[in-house]
Formats: sequence, structure tokens, C-alpha cells
Amino acid sequence: MKINGWLFVDKPEGVSSRKVVDLISNSLSIKKVGHAGTLDPMASGLLPIAIGEATKAIGVIQQYKKRYEFIIKWGEKTSTDDKMGSIISSTSIRPSLQNINKNIKKFTGEIEQIPPNFSAIKVNGKRAYMLARNKEDFSLNPRTVFVESFRVNKYIDKDHCSFECICSKGTYIRALGRDLGEVMNCFGHLYELRRTHIGNFSTKCAILLDLSEKLIHSSAILKNILPIEKVLESLPFINLTKKQEIAIRNGQKIGLDDLNEDDRNKKSLLFKSNDSLMICKNENRLICFFKIENNFVKPTRVFNL
Repeated sequence: MKINGWLFVDKPEGVSSRKVVDLISNSLSIKKVGHAGTLDPMASGLLPIAIGEATKAIGVIQQYKKRYEFIIKWGEKTSTDDKMGSIISSTSIRPSLQNINKNIKKFTGEIEQIPPNFSAIKVNGKRAYMLARNKEDFSLNPRTVFVESFRVNKYIDKDHCSFECICSKGTYIRALGRDLGEVMNCFGHLYELRRTHIGNFSTKCAILLDLSEKLIHSSAILKNILPIEKVLESLPFINLTKKQEIAIRNGQKIGLDDLNEDDRNKKSLLFKSNDSLMICKNENRLICFFKIENNFVKPTRVFNL
């Protein structure tokens, strides 16, 4: 039986994203399984798992904005920018709620952010976290990310404050906590982290895995798998005839003028073709991603469904 689709998991703390993938892969006896948007072992929350042909669409869901809830602990800077690391600096300074609210405004909109040294970014072909573990000297370049909103949820006590953030792909919440502490001269590191949303998907549609079990029962997984198209609903699409579908699956291009689409939609596709993923369907069945090249529809990745 071929299994293709998405499984949204509410990952618990203390488990790596890779471990969740391996558990599901072993349970379903499918090798083609991956995750979209890594969660650190200390983090919990929404982890999209792509199964079978859905792995071809991982890049789509990774582009969606994400919502996090997290707690920052003040007064300590750690090697990993979270509670898993060793303390490398400390201070008795603690920020007031007024000071926090004033300074989080500096971290909204388009901002420059240096990723944590303990991250999966490659430096000269090696993962940064491997270099950091080996205490090698290196530096990471700043990245431009977009923070749509950043607000206080609760001033817990003088040492801890909880926040909510909606941000773009590539944003490191650990770096937000670190940098917010730096601008207030009080240091800070991530104490808790939970991802609640990716795009229109939330933990409400996620399943909890009983990790105490040696085997996750495949029946519990199968009934919660969503079709690949569910993640692609926001993408522009065109409908093909059966003959055109066969041509696409054989690697052929189709003239834009041969499509059974109105002129307005064709113009819209041309407008979006430079910066947007688009899909072909036949009777609501997913066929491929495509791009428009010299007024031709050219498949870029075909789904074998």
C-alpha cells in the first residue's frame, strides 16, 4: 500500500525531530519520511511530517510563517542560548515589564539576526553545532528575517517572562531571547519553547505520540494522515486535461495558450511565475509543480500518485 500525505505531530520535549521521523518511518515501514521545520529537543509543539510523495512539498510548508510561545530566563547567557547549554556570563540586573515592552519593538519587522553557534548552519561544509562542540573558532553571518509580531504574554517573575511571536522561516527564537537580553544589559536565554502554528495549521490538528511505547501503532497514524494537497491549498493552480497530464508526466511542456483557462488567470500565472510555486491538477488530483518559461508550462517536480 502506498502512503502519501502529511502527519502533524505535537512533539514533546526531550525528543529530536529526527527521532520522531524515525519512529514513524519504522512504524509504517516507509523510508521516504521527512520533517518540515526542525524543533530542537528542548522544544515542543507542531512538527509536520511528510510521508512518501509529500516529501516533495516540504519546501512549501517551510515558507509558511510560524507562531511560537516561549519563556525567557533573565540574568544568564548560555553557550547554546537556551537552558541546555552551560552558563558563560551572568548578571544581577533584571528588566522591568516596562523595559521589556519598550525593547521588543526593536525586534519586529525586518531584522538582522545572527544564528546561534549551536545551529545546523554549515560553515565550510561543517555544521556549526559540530564546530561549537569541538570549541573551534568561527563566526556566523547575520541573516535577514521577518518578525510579524512579538509581545509579552505574562510577566511571570523578575527572572522569567513568557512571550508570543509570529515570524518568518529562518528566525531563531533562541537568538531573539539572547538579543533581547543583550539590549537590556541583563542577558537572557530560552527557558521553554513551543511552536503552536505553521501557516493555517495548529497543534489542534496534531497527534500526540506515545513515546513510551516501543512501537507506534500504524493504524493510529494512518487515520490522521492528511492529503498532500491540504498543504498546497494556497498555491496558484491550473487544471489539465488527461492528455495534457500524460504529456507533463512524460516531461513535455504545454503551451500556455493551450490551457483551458481564461485570459485573466493566464495573466495572473505569468505575473506570479517569477516568485511563486504553482501546481497542476487533473480533476483535483495533484500532478506537479511547474513554472512558466517562454509561454510554456514546464514541470519542475512531478508527483507519482
